[in-house]
Amino acid sequence: MRQATATVLAIGLVLVAGVAGAAEYPVTTLPRPGFKAAVEGVEARAPVELVLVSSRYADPGTSTGRIPYVTGPPERYRGLPFQDAFGQAGQVFAIYGVDGSSARYLLAFDRESRFRYGFDFGNYVWPPRIPPGEREFVYEEIVWAQEVGGVLYVENAHWTYASSSYGRNAYVTAIDLETKRRLWRTRALVANARTFVVADDYLVTGYGFTAERDHLYLIDRRTGKVVSELALPSAPERIVRRGGRIHVRTYDHDVIAELRPA
Repeated sequence: MRQATATVLAIGLVLVAGVAGAAEYPVTTLPRPGFKAAVEGVEARAPVELVLVSSRYADPGTSTGRIPYVTGPPERYRGLPFQDAFGQAGQVFAIYGVDGSSARYLLAFDRESRFRYGFDFGNYVWPPRIPPGEREFVYEEIVWAQEVGGVLYVENAHWTYASSSYGRNAYVTAIDLETKRRLWRTRALVANARTFVVADDYLVTGYGFTAERDHLYLIDRRTGKVVSELALPSAPERIVRRGGRIHVRTYDHDVIAELRPA
């Protein structure tokens, strides 16, 4: 069965859209990405791996946590309606698209709703090849973003089988916020969970779908390379970091993992 939306609420900040017709905030249009992933010639870090701590069954469809609301960003941007928002550490990201599964623009604001920067991912949302009859399912929307140390990390993914885009789906891209240029892009099929986390020198992402591999991935923040994988009992939906541990809500399990020296 195709998955139109996530079954759980994404954690973080959700904005109540502000006044329609607000200022036309400037955005950077990113060029169409290539498909050569990661950065070569960078010295390897000390080996680290994802290790399973616990996994227990959890009733599918349940969710926890309250969602705070803030106001400010516009109801529409360049003619497209507000779709979702999330935030961390004093910053808020608002995304805009035709509907809830087609976000194209990402605008960043501070906690006082002052605009900081924006990006147009219109060149990222379509895979390079689409099988006949699959186009309506493979729009690779903006799913999640985090900014750390002057770098923006953005997840793009569609919500159907990998075969519907010939496996070209579910990436994370790193963007230098000073130059507004892409630093790297991960390999495909590493990120379609509704969140990912930054864990020191790494990102922890998750990918899974019906009849496909369900895994956590540990990604080197300098290079975009996957350095460790951890199999999950079902598709990951939500990933958070609490202290030194990674907590993952999958379709029907609560999983805890740690980063340990390999």
